[in-house]
Amino acid sequence: MKGRYISIIAIATILIFVVNACQLTDLDINRDPNSPTTVSPRLLLPTAEYAVINATTALGQNSMGFAGMLTSADDYDLSNQSYNGLWNSFYQSMNNVEAIIKSSTNSPHYLGVAQALKAFAMGNFVDTFGDVPYSEAWQGNGNNTPKFDKDSQIYEDLIKLCDVAVTNLSRTTAEPLDPTADFMYGGGSGGATKWIRFARTVKIKLLLNSRKGRPTGNADLRTALAAGGYITSPADDFTFNFSTSSTPVDGRHPWFQSAYLTTNNFPYISHQLMQEMLFNRDPRLDFYFYRQTASILDVSNPTDRGVIPFGGTYLVLKPAFWARWRQVFGRETRSDSLYVAGFFGRDRGDNTGQPLDGNLRTAPGAYPAGGLYSGRNTVARTLTGGTGSGNGIFPLLTSNNVKFYQIESILDGGGTGNARTIFEAAIREHISRVVTVGLRADPLAQTPAASAINEYVSSVLKTYDEASSNAAKLNVVMKQLWFCSWGQGQEIWNAMRRTGFPTTINKPIIRPPRQFALRLPYPSQEGAINPNATPKLTEVIFDRDPVFWDTVKLKWEF
Repeated sequence: MKGRYISIIAIATILIFVVNACQLTDLDINRDPNSPTTVSPRLLLPTAEYAVINATTALGQNSMGFAGMLTSADDYDLSNQSYNGLWNSFYQSMNNVEAIIKSSTNSPHYLGVAQALKAFAMGNFVDTFGDVPYSEAWQGNGNNTPKFDKDSQIYEDLIKLCDVAVTNLSRTTAEPLDPTADFMYGGGSGGATKWIRFARTVKIKLLLNSRKGRPTGNADLRTALAAGGYITSPADDFTFNFSTSSTPVDGRHPWFQSAYLTTNNFPYISHQLMQEMLFNRDPRLDFYFYRQTASILDVSNPTDRGVIPFGGTYLVLKPAFWARWRQVFGRETRSDSLYVAGFFGRDRGDNTGQPLDGNLRTAPGAYPAGGLYSGRNTVARTLTGGTGSGNGIFPLLTSNNVKFYQIESILDGGGTGNARTIFEAAIREHISRVVTVGLRADPLAQTPAASAINEYVSSVLKTYDEASSNAAKLNVVMKQLWFCSWGQGQEIWNAMRRTGFPTTINKPIIRPPRQFALRLPYPSQEGAINPNATPKLTEVIFDRDPVFWDTVKLKWEF
């Protein structure tokens, strides 16, 4: 959705669902009180597009917590009660996607869009839970006990569905996509072309995820990449843009709302993420994070001591941090200390409660939240009260993602191409995206100097060149994907389960009650109404039993 913004009515719809995964409204997945199959596909399309956005982003913060970027669910204290809302909301919201499929026999472009959306959303859902109701879901027949289909079988159907979607979108039709209904790609023949690229990209994503779980996985992925026709330009990205509007409903990014409209209650940001971006001289640093404070807490003051992060991990007071600082910057001044005080987050797995530190903790910045830019010399601005624009983005499926897919295929799947060249292009493209969004959100944001970007890219490529094997190079690439995944948690969670990389993410500071989340635990509410779910609740362990494509079974050792 290049350069397009959602309407007030649209944002009212999406904000029903875009909240923390554990807080979603519980809904009956089999009720269809409005009988949407009787409605025109044109009228259903906006809600279908919103449904997929909701489904794709509902786990965003938790999956970033799994990957060690946020404190959201990063203690892995999950149970069968954790995701009732996410499960029920997915099945309810996807009713409109299925309704288009059922009612669009004579409208091939609408049918193709719905099929592509279903493949995308359902693929993400399988990645999240594994076996789920699929073939007997959304039938509108009052069946409260749909069977659970095997995750691998669902994937095979979704891969084929992408091809069918392309066929339908390529047909001549008397009912082209209405530009007022297709808010993601603008409708018309141009929109249909973009949807074709989207469908082909979804297929590549599915083939990439499943390449180690299918006998011909790597070969099929190479064939799909060689065929082309997928998203290769930011102009075709599947990206959801928020607005600056606050009335009659709030159309601003959810991260902006949680951090900027009241005292900041956004999850703590990973110290490792902020620290490494700082020492790497990453040009995205000032766009990702907004530093609220330039005051240093006093450990001798009981009040201050009560909000210092667990175990003395307050960056500004850590000797190891300053030793590294001197190596990188060659100085350590009072000004430096006041600057570092603003990077107030937590280490991975710190679950020691949340004191009244909302006016201290680092907030999400201009990217992707549409918040504030936080350059070292930027004048401090108060968050509370809505300072900032809020016109951030959800990056859902982008050309940047595809470049990382290509690199993984080359380094770990026998694919062809120059991985290093694509890697450089991926880094530069992502930096450009961050800067573009950041400049739009905050007029005080500053474009990084070309020399700073070049220095950063050269440093990353040097590390890549020094890696002694393809596996070591992939580790470097996946670490860069980690940095690129701010605001796109599902991608990095999938990548870590799929490859085992990057290996340089810190393990939890406190031994967590469970291991790394290989999937989500099945919801207890489904088990209460569907006996087919009972074995899943009792036999499947989320940190022991992976989805079918996960051959790594990532975990940490203490």
